[in-house]
Amino acid sequence: MGDVISFYDKYDEDNRLVLDSSRKIEFHVTTTILNDYISKEHKILELGAGTGAYSFYYGERGNSVVATDLTPKHVDIIDEKIKISNTKMDILTAVVDATDLSRYESETFDVVTCLGPMYHLTNEEQRIKCIEESLRVLKPGGTLAIAYINKHYIIHVVMAHQREYFSSTFVEEILSKGYCKEGGEQCFYTVGFFTTPIEIEEFMSRFNVDIIDHVATDGISSLLRNSINELNDENYKLWNDYSVTMSREKSLLGISNHGLLICRKKL
Repeated sequence: MGDVISFYDKYDEDNRLVLDSSRKIEFHVTTTILNDYISKEHKILELGAGTGAYSFYYGERGNSVVATDLTPKHVDIIDEKIKISNTKMDILTAVVDATDLSRYESETFDVVTCLGPMYHLTNEEQRIKCIEESLRVLKPGGTLAIAYINKHYIIHVVMAHQREYFSSTFVEEILSKGYCKEGGEQCFYTVGFFTTPIEIEEFMSRFNVDIIDHVATDGISSLLRNSINELNDENYKLWNDYSVTMSREKSLLGISNHGLLICRKKL
């Protein structure tokens, strides 16, 4: 996973969900949906916490949060934010590979959020291990939230904005393999895994879970970035509210950039 760490060492993850109004849609929809399943009493394990956008949201809400990430730089940023925060929060941090949660005991957490690791696990065995470990540390009846990137959206965005990669080979590889690897001729990104709503549901059907929700967290908002960033406050709120409303519209799920699958571990 060294390529992923190298990528995020250079990438400004800290501002991804904060400065760009179109990106903030994803955060707003994700938290709105997750709040239907997460109460303040729940203990949360975050896998792929990034620089803590969700960690601090739920920490300030009163949840006990264990924020983990593969990239040491991200964990350092969270730790620094905790130090300078004026709000008392129950947030612990650790550098953790989402495929190995051996430091945590079984059935410890009420909620496990996996809002980033699946983007980079190109090997199916890694994805299986990530889910198996997530379910091991999750209490029976607990909630597992998995974010993924839609392969059809990726084809759209590359065609529109990175046409040097757009070719019949690129389309075929994304559709058939669902990934790109750093250094490859067709790789417009770092190590990346992409799937579809149907494929991720089929994958999760192998495990001891019930699928309880499946939503589009940003639709095509990032393709409309310039238009969204130009909205006044009233119209931005309207778009934000619409994005929540449309997030459960199955006919739109297949074109969203990010999807969120929410599962309950069977008793």
